[in-house]
Amino acid sequence: MIVHGIVQSAELVEQDEDSGRIEMLVKAQGVGAGQPRKFFIPYETLLADDSLDVDLIQGRAFEAEIAPDPAERWIVVSIRFAGRMLKPKDY
Repeated sequence: MIVHGIVQSAELVEQDEDSGRIEMLVKAQGVGAGQPRKFFIPYETLLADDSLDVDLIQGRAFEAEIAPDPAERWIVVSIRFAGRMLKPKDY
């Protein structure tokens, strides 16, 4: 599924209580009706791209391909962000 929106918030969370694997939980606004408003960016993707920083992506527009996992969570397959901030951080 392809979703478009704006990152409302993002935080690093542990995947499972004792797994030691970190994921990024993204909460989005402006996605279409019936589309998920929260999804996870997997650990491997976070390691591969230094620009995926909680503070840097908040307030930015995005387009993501997401897919459900066996635990019925939405996981990012690919994601890209707008080239500029939509709202300055100090605004």
